[in-house]
Amino acid sequence: MTAKILVVDEDENIYLQLQNSLLRNTYEILSAKSGKEGLELALKESPVLIILEANLADLDGFSVCKLLRAEDYKNPIVFLTNKTSEIDAVIGLELGAQDYVRKPLQIKELIARIEVQLKKNNENNGNRKINVNDLEIDLERRKVKHKGELKELTHKEFQLLYALAQCPNKVFSRNELLNNVWGWAQFGQTRTVDIHIGYLRKKFEENPRRPKLLQTIRGIGYTLNSEMMQ
Repeated sequence: MTAKILVVDEDENIYLQLQNSLLRNTYEILSAKSGKEGLELALKESPVLIILEANLADLDGFSVCKLLRAEDYKNPIVFLTNKTSEIDAVIGLELGAQDYVRKPLQIKELIARIEVQLKKNNENNGNRKINVNDLEIDLERRKVKHKGELKELTHKEFQLLYALAQCPNKVFSRNELLNNVWGWAQFGQTRTVDIHIGYLRKKFEENPRRPKLLQTIRGIGYTLNSEMMQ
């Protein structure tokens, strides 16, 4: 069964942009145009994440969030709104939301935030192993095998490989990887990513100069290629 992401927003544009993004390859994107409809759909479909507009006419997003948490909905909720007050963000987070994103925004930023929350949620829900063809990553034991051979990785090498393996074939920008692995404090130091990709290639590629697994997408960043592992 395909995991679902629910967008609750009177403006269908966000839904359409997510529907046309890379997320559609992994998730089914659902849409609701009112708070009541969103609440009903969320309880019925149990989406893995909800994008929730705070300003809804019939039942505002804050009320929807509060009601969902009261019904023991545990998955991430990301508020999306044109409200600019800091107190609104505080209220949203105190009601149980994981993130608060202000409009207008770039769809790439929203997707990056969604992926961060899904990653955290997967880890919290006990999704402790990833298998992609010949690659096996055991998060709980912090061990990696490739073609049955145990690989010794540093902490950051492990985190970087895990970040890439969570979305095989997705192209991550260097800044996305910096955010996921090193945090915003390191933002902009893209050479750090290049160096650690080089370390991983020496451990996983038969020919690091012609990588098949950890591929460079020129001008963008890196991807873990699940279709060419050998």
